[in-house]
Amino acid sequence: MNSSPDTTAPTIMTIDDTIENLELLEEMLVSAGYRVVQFPRGELAIRAALQNTPDLILLDVMMPGMNGYHVCRILKQNDSLSDIPVIFISALGDAESKVKAFTEGGVDYVTKPFQGEEVLARIRIHLELREARRKLQDQKSHLEEIVRERTYDLSQAQKVAKIGSWKLTIADDMIELSEQTCIIMGFCRKNVPCNAAVSLTKWMEKVHPDDRQKVWDVWHEAKANHTDSYTIEYRVLKEDRNIWVHEDARFETDKNGRPLRAIGTVQDVTERRTHLMALEKQNRVLREIAWTQSHVVRAPLVRLMGLTDVLQDDEFSDMEKDQVLKEIVRSANELDNIIRDIARKTDHVFETDVRA
Repeated sequence: MNSSPDTTAPTIMTIDDTIENLELLEEMLVSAGYRVVQFPRGELAIRAALQNTPDLILLDVMMPGMNGYHVCRILKQNDSLSDIPVIFISALGDAESKVKAFTEGGVDYVTKPFQGEEVLARIRIHLELREARRKLQDQKSHLEEIVRERTYDLSQAQKVAKIGSWKLTIADDMIELSEQTCIIMGFCRKNVPCNAAVSLTKWMEKVHPDDRQKVWDVWHEAKANHTDSYTIEYRVLKEDRNIWVHEDARFETDKNGRPLRAIGTVQDVTERRTHLMALEKQNRVLREIAWTQSHVVRAPLVRLMGLTDVLQDDEFSDMEKDQVLKEIVRSANELDNIIRDIARKTDHVFETDVRA
């Protein structure tokens, strides 16, 4: 077994039971700048390839023990060796032998006696093809890693925002769900994948009974009228409670405008709806307080206005004016108490909302 000094050059493995053929191939390949490893039997070559993977293999067909077809079959069955290009070099020139070589996984077939320039050209082409495939695989792996990272980032962002995505195919009414959508809609259970597809009927079963007709109406109207998009909020039945979701969706259509798919998102807006409902309740109570207390405040206020007018009348004696002043003080205290009562009632409204 010989090798050229240039350890960066591609390594060509030659397998042939004829020493003269191995020496001829070695001289040709080394002169062309390749590293060469030689083996007279297939079993030895396979063990060596597992230790140090060559870049290409030149393989004879007719060998004692394990023939070239068998060697190639074993190489292609091994994950670490299956992508090595195998070029058969054989004295067999019939079509059946060539077909069998390609069937077993060979990439090329050269008939002996061969022309050196032809063999070198085929070697160069298949090495370039292998390098191109390797680069494509590296790019594919890199893109897959980017997709995994982006998918993970999107999943984390959806968890933070409590928002999930879905896609419905109109033809079969099946919905593909993201993991977060499964969680929001309550489809996640033990031993059930969180990204499984569900039917539109199953989806609607998760909608609160009081909201189902509304959701059906919005869906069918948007679908029938070829509406580009729609938005709706409704309640979802979960095991321990009901939640509110906000759904946004748009349709993808064919060239005639007929809907093919619906793509959308659902977001858990229970907290927002709870706050809005609390604010609405708070506003109702405050309006009731304002309406009721405005009448209570008006009585002492009118009395104060009348008493101040009395003080301006010169016909009243000082004693009578003292009585008017006392009445003004009493009315002012009454008004102050009313204002304090209003403040207590409004504070109670805000405190109740905070505790809720």
